Amino acid sequence: MEITVNKRIKRNIYGFLTVTALVVVAFVCRLVSRSPETPLYLNKLCNIVRTLIYVGIFSVWGVSVYRRVVQVQARRFLVLLALLMVLWLILRAFKHYFALDATAERYLWYSYYIPMLFIPSLTLLVALSIGKQEGYRLPTYAFLSLVPAVALSVLTLTNDLHQCVFRFPEGSVFSESDYSYGTGYFLTVVWGVFSGGASLALMFAKNRVPKTRRILWIPVILFAVIVVYVILYASRIPFVFEIGWDLAVFECLAFAVFLESCISSGLIQSNTHYAELFRASSLSALIFDKDYDLRYSSDSSGTFGKDVLERAEKAPVAIGNELLHNMPVSGGRAIWTEDISELLSARDDLEETQAELKDRNGFLQYSYKREEENRIVEEQNRLYDLLQSKTQKQIDGIDGLVAEYGAAKTDRERKRIIAKIIILGTFIKRRKDFVLQTDNTPDLPENKLTSAFAESFRALGFNGVKGAFSVDTGKEYVSGEILTYAYDFFEDVIEVASDKAKLITVRVREVKGTLRVNITVDCEIGTEEIKNKYPDARIDADDGETELCLSLTGGAK
Repeated sequence: MEITVNKRIKRNIYGFLTVTALVVVAFVCRLVSRSPETPLYLNKLCNIVRTLIYVGIFSVWGVSVYRRVVQVQARRFLVLLALLMVLWLILRAFKHYFALDATAERYLWYSYYIPMLFIPSLTLLVALSIGKQEGYRLPTYAFLSLVPAVALSVLTLTNDLHQCVFRFPEGSVFSESDYSYGTGYFLTVVWGVFSGGASLALMFAKNRVPKTRRILWIPVILFAVIVVYVILYASRIPFVFEIGWDLAVFECLAFAVFLESCISSGLIQSNTHYAELFRASSLSALIFDKDYDLRYSSDSSGTFGKDVLERAEKAPVAIGNELLHNMPVSGGRAIWTEDISELLSARDDLEETQAELKDRNGFLQYSYKREEENRIVEEQNRLYDLLQSKTQKQIDGIDGLVAEYGAAKTDRERKRIIAKIIILGTFIKRRKDFVLQTDNTPDLPENKLTSAFAESFRALGFNGVKGAFSVDTGKEYVSGEILTYAYDFFEDVIEVASDKAKLITVRVREVKGTLRVNITVDCEIGTEEIKNKYPDARIDADDGETELCLSLTGGAK
């Protein structure tokens, strides 16, 4: 790192010496060209070399500024400043070497004041851009500061019309060999001094770089030299013309050195001190060239073998509690380490928590399985109790019939008992089916009741009972409770009538929006038990026939 810093310092010194040497050469060329004994060809050659030296210096300085200054808009203004300096020198060269007549020479002379006015004005915009973010753009009203420069430039270019800037003797040819200054010229001087002074004041006010106060006197001195020179030049003191070169060269060099001192002192932010900043940063990082020769390193960075660095090109490499990263940058590789001790600690905690959760999950799965088994058992018990409660009467009836069957003495009696057991068993089977289906879904297909009636009538056939049935609800799905209620009513009737009846008919249909079940038995039956269980049932007995009618609105009981 120290080697890199020293290289940068040496490079700056070499650059300064080179520029100084070129300026000395240009000054010597000026002295040679001004000598009356100098041949004409050598005079022109010296002037051309001198112009090329200054154009080259300001062009290179503009490129250097573009590469160093951070704030985008400030960088653009500084590059434009460098272009104006080059323009000024080109106008000066055209005036002295290529102008064909006095008028062209005079207007090229007037054109000097365009860069002369805009250089300090743009310096003011540079000062306004300082301290802002890299992509910051000045508000539109800030560019109103260019209005005086524009107005004074127009005033100078139109001087032949009013002579407010340069005054020429009456009746003489307008020429810079014989003139005096007007009010406009002094306004030009005042605006240039004001813009430069305001720029310097703004830079001082916005300075946030520590430990730079002791070197801020350099821009102040340079600005003071510019002001003194301009005042002396405006006073047309011969000494200034002899020693101080010409106005174009002096002002361009003075402003370039002034702005360069602002960059060096930190008044204008640049990336020239990135090496020191990189070294002092808390980031553990290194910069290598493409051959992995170290160029920059921070104080907190470590050392790594080339094989480790090359492995990190493909993926970050873990080294102890750090993760080594390697990424390509312009001209080399950037290496930095990331402290992952907290992440490793968090990973260990997560692994421990994961193991704990795994054990807990196994326990919860076991508990859930046992709970599910208990729920299944509880559901089975609930359904069993429900089925038991709905068919207990028939189960008890079958138990009684089984006892009768053992006591029966004739085959006819046994056959009758078996037929009744079949009738009760069929009901138990179908009734349980209704219970299970209704427990899962509230509505059942209409044909569910049709199938139940069909099977019950087949069972009645074993007891010599014939019959017919009809189910027409007008709906594909009907409440399971209503269908169950209808089947319960039918079962209670046939249990009473199956010993006497020979013909039973059943009809389920919709009457005035209400489902009804009508049962007709070809004999008179005992109806007291049915009336107790179905108080809403209508029972009519006439001429040895019994008709029972029940509205299916109450649901199963």
